[in-house]
Amino acid sequence: KTIRKANKITNINLQNYDENKRTTKKKTKNRKKRHVFLIGDSIIQGQKTEFKRGLDEHKILCCPKIRLPEAVHLVEDLRCKKEDIVIVLCGTRELEHKTRDEISLQFEALIHTLKNKSKNAIITSILPRRNDVNLNSQILLTNEMVKQICAGKGVMYLDLMSHYSGQNYLYKKDGIHLNKVGQAKLGSLLTIATLELTTTLEQKIGNIQNSTSILKIYPEQQQSKEEKKIRTTVIQTTQN
Repeated sequence: KTIRKANKITNINLQNYDENKRTTKKKTKNRKKRHVFLIGDSIIQGQKTEFKRGLDEHKILCCPKIRLPEAVHLVEDLRCKKEDIVIVLCGTRELEHKTRDEISLQFEALIHTLKNKSKNAIITSILPRRNDVNLNSQILLTNEMVKQICAGKGVMYLDLMSHYSGQNYLYKKDGIHLNKVGQAKLGSLLTIATLELTTTLEQKIGNIQNSTSILKIYPEQQQSKEEKKIRTTVIQTTQN
């Protein structure tokens, strides 16, 4: 009797498993996939391995020494759908050669082009340099300017500077590029922001009921301070 009872329970569990498996496959098949494009200069050169968690399909266009005008043309030539997510991280090189007004005009052109190309766009802040107080003060002012432009254009702005300021251990010896730890952190922040944007869009469109939130993917007790901080920043930006 015990054996028959155990077999009966096992069969029921297997039936439930098969039904859940079929339902999951059906939901996955019906869900539209979004390509995620990450465009940037040499800062993102380590993201081919880091920027993957929880994403459908992603394409990374790393262009060393790329400048803002070149980034505008790159976005224009990008083959993507309106539903795809496009993230741009650049502007570091301009600080060494351009005035703030010139950089402002170039960022306005980039953000305008980006918004026309995709309705799901993200502009990140410029990362600070290691042990360069004067340049970091310029970066701070430039990031505030870019944040205001994004707010005016309705484009999502992702603050990365606050997560790297004073964190010298995240940089290589040149003080510009990120080491493996810094790249891993950048990949985590970009992934969380992308998942938050995707979740917000699904809730607004109403395609998926009870959409998975970032809290379910990253339980509160398992989140690091950096992840909690970037999550708060993303939520505030999307609400605005």
